[in-house]
Amino acid sequence: MAELLAILIVFAGVLAGAWALLRERERSLKQKGAEEAHSQFLAAAETSLDAFSILQAVRNEAGEIIDFRFLYVNANTEKMMGRSRAELVGQTLLSMTTMHRDGGAFRNFCKVIETGEPLRQEFPVQDDRIRAAWLRTQVVKLGDGLAITSSDISESKATQQRYAKLAEFHDSVFQNAPFSIVATNPHGLITAMNVAAEKLTGYSREQLVGKAPLTILHDERELLGKAMGMDLAAAVQRDGFKVLTAEAAVGEMQEQEWTLIRRDGARIPINLAVRAVTTDADEITGFVSIAFDITDRKQMLEYVTHMATHDPLTGLVGRSMLQDKIVQNVEQARRYGTKVAVFVIDLDHFKRINDSLGHASGDQILMEASNRLRRSVRSTDVVSRVGGDEFVVVMPDITSVADVEQCASNLVSRLAPEISVDGHLVRVTGSVGVCVFPDFASDAKHLLKRADSAMYAAKENGRNQHQIFSEGMLKESADRLTMEHALRHALANGELAIHYQAQVSLTTGAVTGMEALMRWNHPKLGEIAPAQFIPLAEETGLIVSIGEWAFATACCEGKALQDDLGIDLTVSVNLSPRQFQQKNLVEVVETALIRSRLSPRSLEIEITENMLMVNSEEMLARLERLRELGVRIAIDDFGTGFSSFSYLLQYQVDRLKIDQSFVKKAVTDANAAAVVRAIIAMSHGLNIGVVAEGVETEEQLRFLLRRKCDEAQGFMLARPVPASEFSALVRAHNAHALLSLQNA
Repeated sequence: MAELLAILIVFAGVLAGAWALLRERERSLKQKGAEEAHSQFLAAAETSLDAFSILQAVRNEAGEIIDFRFLYVNANTEKMMGRSRAELVGQTLLSMTTMHRDGGAFRNFCKVIETGEPLRQEFPVQDDRIRAAWLRTQVVKLGDGLAITSSDISESKATQQRYAKLAEFHDSVFQNAPFSIVATNPHGLITAMNVAAEKLTGYSREQLVGKAPLTILHDERELLGKAMGMDLAAAVQRDGFKVLTAEAAVGEMQEQEWTLIRRDGARIPINLAVRAVTTDADEITGFVSIAFDITDRKQMLEYVTHMATHDPLTGLVGRSMLQDKIVQNVEQARRYGTKVAVFVIDLDHFKRINDSLGHASGDQILMEASNRLRRSVRSTDVVSRVGGDEFVVVMPDITSVADVEQCASNLVSRLAPEISVDGHLVRVTGSVGVCVFPDFASDAKHLLKRADSAMYAAKENGRNQHQIFSEGMLKESADRLTMEHALRHALANGELAIHYQAQVSLTTGAVTGMEALMRWNHPKLGEIAPAQFIPLAEETGLIVSIGEWAFATACCEGKALQDDLGIDLTVSVNLSPRQFQQKNLVEVVETALIRSRLSPRSLEIEITENMLMVNSEEMLARLERLRELGVRIAIDDFGTGFSSFSYLLQYQVDRLKIDQSFVKKAVTDANAAAVVRAIIAMSHGLNIGVVAEGVETEEQLRFLLRRKCDEAQGFMLARPVPASEFSALVRAHNAHALLSLQNA
């Protein structure tokens, strides 16, 4: 029994030891588990992207929460609050932040502990010590404290605010856009419209949004018919909205012009652009239509089109549209076997009248001429002004050439009566050229060109008449083209030459000068008169290069003749209107003088009196620069224009050349004789020299001698000769000068 008791005591001791060992091992395992859990908690807290902190409630003796103390903060909390853990842990919330015990945030924290309900909130940070503008906070109860998770949402809030402002901006743009914007659902029901759409349509948003389809703003029958080109009755049965959005529904911008029907019934042309609104999956959720009133644009387009196709002064059809009109009428005549007549009308001597009376008066004459032409033709005829003083009339449905003859004669007579311009009666006649399709032209191009040729023929035959193009004129046109082609190569081929006609003093009988006259000797065409090729050169612009050559040649040959004869002869060179407009004219003359070494006082430039009346500052300055070179100025063909002696004083003219038509008639016509006497007397009174042109008889010469004319030139005195013969002519003439004058 004693042994059994001893065994039991030993066993009991072993059990007690084993139990103690088990208890110790259990405590060790629990401590290890707690440490692992703590480590996991720290790892999770420290790697969290949010700021995390644990706070313990601080209570007063009455058990009321008066503050919270930091027990734990993670790294992001340190970063957000700008303080280390050593500075935060153990400190109270109220001392580390701007939070107040009486504030709503503190009371919400206390409420979490009292109720156990978590708190979630977003709020702007007003504490400068916290490095965030906006925070999202989640607060949960943890024992007698709080676990707070805070996220910096400053960037997302800023983005959200930007989007809010952008949405507000877009809404402002939508409402204040200067053009109409209307949004619809996929079926055309209006869902939104801006202020401009209200003004354009006359409807308010309350009347249309959510209540009416977009097609209420259009004449559906007109819209469908225009867009689809089908029978209107059948088209009305279809959906008008599909017509408006057919292209937009497949992803394209649909833009067309439509007629808008306003609430008051007014019809307004608009430009309408429609675009579909889609989801990311390309599902159509609606349509946006942008429209604006194009009334002004269409009116401006019509105005610009009219201005581009009509003459701005007279309102007649312009050159650009004329060709189309002629082509249309020719094609119609070809189809129906009728005739088309084209009349080209050019006002006679209009430039002289325009230059003398001024451009304003010239415009009045052109407008009156256009009105007379309108009244002289049928309403179906085309009247056009193609430039300057040239008009064209196109008459379709002509049956005979006799009708054309009568129409042309009528146009000439209707233009002839005097026109009252600023209190003056001015008579302006017209030269009319006509060509008939298909008689003398097979197409529109030749029809107009040959009518123009006929007009020039009417001018050459004396003006104030009409000329119908005929077969004979085809040869003349061909000859003109041949001559023009030959003239373009005449200078390079050495076919041009200068001949000189002596100018004789009627006091001493000696040769005092010479006029340079152009001559053209073509190897096949032979001698071509200046009256034929000079106007052609002027018209084609070839006169510029030919004129430069003439100045250079006359100056060089004139200087050589002066040196050979030992006398100071005046070299007179004619200047054409085209040359007078040449910008480098002064430089051309100066170069010719320098290269020839001819004295400027020996060079005399002859211009017509009509050229003086182009009284522009540019022309005046050009003449003044020529005079500064020392060059003399003479007026050729004086008496045939509309000049006055005031121009002679203004331009400091040196000599006048009386036109040969007056010299020729002076011995038989009292009026012509009076003109010559007046010119000589007035010129001497102004200290201007006078030269009589075209002296061919002794009777004419005696008349000029009695009237004390200064100088003369003409076939009776000397014919034009080449430079190689001029010296001999002068010597022979001067040897018999006194005797000839005495016998005269």
